[in-house]
Amino acid sequence: MKARDQAEQSRRSLGAIERMVAWMTPWLVEVGSWAFGGMVAVNLVVIAGLITVGPVDRAVLVGVVALAGALPLDVAGIVLLRLIKDAEAVRIDDLALKAFQEARFPDIEAYFPAANARESSTRRRAATALAYALVILALSTGLTLAGLVASLWHMTPWAAVAFVVGVAIGVLLLVTVAVHSMPPNSEAERELRRRYRARRPREEAR
Repeated sequence: MKARDQAEQSRRSLGAIERMVAWMTPWLVEVGSWAFGGMVAVNLVVIAGLITVGPVDRAVLVGVVALAGALPLDVAGIVLLRLIKDAEAVRIDDLALKAFQEARFPDIEAYFPAANARESSTRRRAATALAYALVILALSTGLTLAGLVASLWHMTPWAAVAFVVGVAIGVLLLVTVAVHSMPPNSEAERELRRRYRARRPREEAR
């Protein structure tokens, strides 16, 4: 009974997360495009400066290699997010089905899911593409930060240390704001937690 309740709760939680991601997809695509575009600009500017300096030391080489690796990832992320946005706006599945129907392709409906299933397939495809975009963004951000640190290290190690400390403080502040912005637990939620803690020992005793 307990395992079945937990499985049902997990299934409903996953369903809620999928719906939330679907509702937030336009905003996530917009923010992701802004982030990738900003890193493309930074990479191009810094790479141009490092190329003029030449391979004078190891820090410059590390910076150029890291930023050069991040640049194609940024472009791939922009393209992926653009495809998500355009596929949602154009509704590519419906257009493909209509095109084959107008061409009188035999039994074309068998190759496409039903109308309600196509909507679910579109959401699932968008969620998968967003997950890959998030992985690309993480890799690109890591390479970009490494390239910037190496470039600043070439100027002076103190500049690189100040940059790393500034990034750490910025991330810490963002996490702090996010934690303090969360609403407090309601009385109903606290009561549910008390009931769960009181019921758990009895269920484990069985």
